[in-house]
Amino acid sequence: MSGRFPASHAAFLGIALAITGFILWSALSASTSLNNLIVVAPAALLLGILALCIVVAALRKQDAEPAPAGALGDLVLLAGFGIFCYALTHVGFDVATFVFVWAGIVVSGGRSLWVPPLYAAVFSLALVKGFGSLFPYPMLTLVL
Repeated sequence: MSGRFPASHAAFLGIALAITGFILWSALSASTSLNNLIVVAPAALLLGILALCIVVAALRKQDAEPAPAGALGDLVLLAGFGIFCYALTHVGFDVATFVFVWAGIVVSGGRSLWVPPLYAAVFSLALVKGFGSLFPYPMLTLVL
């Protein structure tokens, strides 16, 4: 049982893991205090575990159907994440998260008119309130 793992997916995971590793290294170099690592360290660990699960699941999958040509979708999602990171400090965490999640759902195949924005709104609200309670300093938000 051998699986297929598209090169575009491997590149996307590699870039995401490399950036995550750099951010974790940078945070550890700056300070090892809990306030500095409360989000970075768990997020890096979670990303590593998720990447491993994606690779294992892709390699265990049967070769019955050809792998989809998802390079364009991967690149759009990666570009969207870059825009999201930029928007965090310009329009606020709440609006940037809402737009990114909504766009991600649409790019991933969500075709309903009301489910993507509703899910994005609920997810953004939970994330802003959750992170807001964790951070010892205020987050830039536009609406919430």
